Amino acid sequence: MTLQESLRALPPDEKLAVVTQLWNDLAASAPLMLPEDELAEMNRRRDELLANPDIAIDADEVWRRVDGD
Repeated sequence: MTLQESLRALPPDEKLAVVTQLWNDLAASAPLMLPEDELAEMNRRRDELLANPDIAIDADEVWRRVDGD
């Protein structure tokens, strides 16, 4: 059985425990390096939002857009 198959076979609470442990391990490791173009885009979007907070949307609107409503 492959690792993926073993993980898929876990019950939801054990899957969550694995994800949590992986996330904690990532958080404790060295910072991830983003490509310069992605970092520049993130900074551009942050600056745009700080300059005009009215462009922000709330979580409900995000989900409406995701769901296509």
